[in-house]
Amino acid sequence: MHAYRERLAGDGRYVVPALEEALTTKQVLAMEFVEGRPIEALAEADQAARDTAMTSLVTLVLQELFAFGVMQTDPNFANYRWQPDTNRLVLLDFGATRTIPAGTAMAYRGLIEAGLVRDLDRVRDVAVATGFIGAEAAVVHRPAVVRMIAAIDQALNRPGPFDFGDRAFVPVVREEARRMIEDRATWHVPDVETLFVQRKVSGTALLAARLKAKVDVRALAAAAIRALSN
Repeated sequence: MHAYRERLAGDGRYVVPALEEALTTKQVLAMEFVEGRPIEALAEADQAARDTAMTSLVTLVLQELFAFGVMQTDPNFANYRWQPDTNRLVLLDFGATRTIPAGTAMAYRGLIEAGLVRDLDRVRDVAVATGFIGAEAAVVHRPAVVRMIAAIDQALNRPGPFDFGDRAFVPVVREEARRMIEDRATWHVPDVETLFVQRKVSGTALLAARLKAKVDVRALAAAAIRALSN
């Protein structure tokens, strides 16, 4: 909590409660009270507010992965609160915070870089090399892998911000993935650190879908990669 409060100090998009050390024990974490509504209350807000809030959350995930080197890997909706007057996000519960290994961050960087230039063959190769997809599955189910990557690429590259509420590509990915999952001979599980990061990424996307938010994901990802090069 201390570390996140320091890292995000001065960033008006986020609020991290202060620790009340005098009241904190090994069993109880005490912090200052911060006003906020459940993050799901954003569903009642206008499109601009929903888009702004989710842009802030996606930005935070990228910062955790590439700048902080640590990530709060539990995307439970209860870990966020929303302040309607300022559209700031209150961040809670850092018990699931983990250090991100350099190799894991580099794997995501490779995927993003390939995705930004729409080199779909490279996306597949990086996904296999870094363990996102099993090498045997990539060979046996190559057409399915190609179709899944193409569906995601097309969705992310439509004009304008990415519309998380438009789930047209999901049935394609789900059907292709189902066929791969049924083939137990090619089952593959990514390493545990990738699974923790992916839990946060997937949970953030799920919240964005629930809020039907529109976020310029490509621009945010491109900015994060540029920052790594500076």
